[in-house]
Amino acid sequence: MSRILTISSWVCRGHVGNAATTFPLMRRGHEVVSLPTVVLAHHPGHAPAPARSAITDLAAIGRDGLGSPRPHPVDAVLVGYLADPAQAVAAADIVAQARAMTPGLPLLLDPVAGDAGRLYVAAQILEDIRTHLLPIADIVTPNVTELVALMDADRTGRAPQLGDAEIVHLARRLGPPVVVVTSAPPRRPDRMANLVVTPDSVTRIETPKIDVHVHGTGDLMAGLILSGLVNGDHVVPATATAAAIVHDVLETTRRLGDDEPAIVAAQSRFIRPLGQAEVSEL
Repeated sequence: MSRILTISSWVCRGHVGNAATTFPLMRRGHEVVSLPTVVLAHHPGHAPAPARSAITDLAAIGRDGLGSPRPHPVDAVLVGYLADPAQAVAAADIVAQARAMTPGLPLLLDPVAGDAGRLYVAAQILEDIRTHLLPIADIVTPNVTELVALMDADRTGRAPQLGDAEIVHLARRLGPPVVVVTSAPPRRPDRMANLVVTPDSVTRIETPKIDVHVHGTGDLMAGLILSGLVNGDHVVPATATAAAIVHDVLETTRRLGDDEPAIVAAQSRFIRPLGQAEVSEL
């Protein structure tokens, strides 16, 4: 049984950050070591300035979690939302410790920083992600806004207007060998799209668009992609399966009228999604 370390935010109510990935990963058969970067009462999108508690020594908690009272190696690491610039360095140190126990383990970096042309993290967090985490990541899963911000933060407002060619160009300059660009431009307005970009291929993965707006789908998508990779899938089928599952979660959320992803109600779909994503080469 594989064990995955996830480093991201935790919310008391709702499903974003680690609260969006821990249960789905467990439901798919993984043990999860869930390390919070910050604890929030709820997602700030529900109401501004939720009560929060900072995690002031991420590195020490991570070291102890992996190494005490005996070594507890993991098979993969996911780094998501960082609440403080120093946490990028701490996360990189934790990855180094995990790789000392399990050489070559994959790091999936989900650089949670913004959406729709707007950023909601400090510029220094982006800089430290760029400096300390991008160079050691095997796969990175930015949305278009985050992709642009990591390359040139001054151009972030242009992100919603970018087409496929410029997105692919930026993704290949980012550094990691595999970039999955989420919330990419779809071919039709009734679709949702992701682009899987490698040095020698570009694959579009689309699912029907669901008319519902909730937070946490990017976190869920990243966790599901890493689950597929740990289970031995290539990145394209791993992403296609993840997209199909996210679609089913959103469809269940719409049907129930929830304001959070219906992760518990849709849990059977983590094993068998109802539909299939459409996969095409660009």
